[in-house]
Amino acid sequence: MNFRETKWLMVFLFVITIAKAQTTINVMSYNTLNYPNGEIENRVDTLKVITDYVQPDLLLLQELKTETGLNTILSECFGEDEDVFASSIWVPQQSNQNSSWPLQQALIYNTTLFGMADEGLKTSGTRDLNTFKLYFKDPAHLQGDTTFLYVFVTHLKSSQGTENEQTRLSMMETFTTYFNTLPGDALALFGGDFNVYTSTEPAYQLIINDVNNLNWEDPIDAPGNWHSSSYPFKQILTQSTREQTIFGDGAGGGMDDRFDFIMASEQLMNPASTIHYGMNSYEALGNTGDCYNQTILDCNENNPIPYSVLSALYYMSDHLPVILELETSLTVNIQEQNSLCDIYLTSISSDQLNFFISGQDRVEMNLSLLNSTGQRILEKNQKNISGKFELEVKLQSGWYIAQILLNGVPHQVKFIVE
Repeated sequence: MNFRETKWLMVFLFVITIAKAQTTINVMSYNTLNYPNGEIENRVDTLKVITDYVQPDLLLLQELKTETGLNTILSECFGEDEDVFASSIWVPQQSNQNSSWPLQQALIYNTTLFGMADEGLKTSGTRDLNTFKLYFKDPAHLQGDTTFLYVFVTHLKSSQGTENEQTRLSMMETFTTYFNTLPGDALALFGGDFNVYTSTEPAYQLIINDVNNLNWEDPIDAPGNWHSSSYPFKQILTQSTREQTIFGDGAGGGMDDRFDFIMASEQLMNPASTIHYGMNSYEALGNTGDCYNQTILDCNENNPIPYSVLSALYYMSDHLPVILELETSLTVNIQEQNSLCDIYLTSISSDQLNFFISGQDRVEMNLSLLNSTGQRILEKNQKNISGKFELEVKLQSGWYIAQILLNGVPHQVKFIVE
């Protein structure tokens, strides 16, 4: 029985007790260590062992090197469900563009549960904050009563020392300024490799500061010096999976730091919210707390996770994934009714985009055009349109995404101008 099957059994028993349907959403955040670089062959096969076990509906990725890497993860780890899962738009690291080792974050999501309403990024002096606004595919969203889930992914500056702590704080100050523009009651997740060593570090304290407009909570609320041998809750540590560096990449030292996090907004932590955190579901995958300063393979006794998965965790990355569950009583609209009204991009040039709208005679369209950095470069609102639609533009070569509302229903079209 795999992770999801175990969790579903628990949820099923709970449903019998309260006679109320629940949908469980599996969330996983993972630093994939310079993916797809590395001397290990078939790294994606190693990753697939992990994703097959967890079966995440939302996969928050860090340390991606290339668009090819993201596409490979989508096609190979989720290829059996190629019509179910989608990835965010690949945008190379925009912050610190002179970096000799650029890395990026991304999101893979289950399209039977979520649609992408908006995506972009915010820059800092070091790395980006990747921003995603998902809408939950319950029938109510077709009538305009939409439940949104915000997902943010980042990778803060690594290493100890006052200068690095200040860099992490500076990044978090930039991101918090953005977070404070969002609704205070937003349902939101904030995940990634934060690289903080203690709960007293300023960057972490800024995240959980309750004076923020959007309040973040650490679901496990286990403060302390996560780098200290005396820290009691060693099962929450996430790095390193290895005592020694392997394949010439990543950190050694064994399991002795908590660098990887998924934070949840105050509203998401509220059990009364339409989507909320599943109590006691947060964990550092595979860590039983019995392998401090050792490899994750040494956490094999009395571990409910199969040794094959522990082995994949050891070889895939020097970080462990962090996982949690979200729960909702909303009804999932698996066969979304977007087919009643759809839009297609029929031709592309640097000065004109031609669309075709099918399914209804007259629709109201709201269109936003974003460039590869997530910058909104054009907006167009028009009523009573049908069939062919021409949009005059002035575009340079590169990737673009058109985010479109047709009668209030979100659509998204990705394209490239040669």
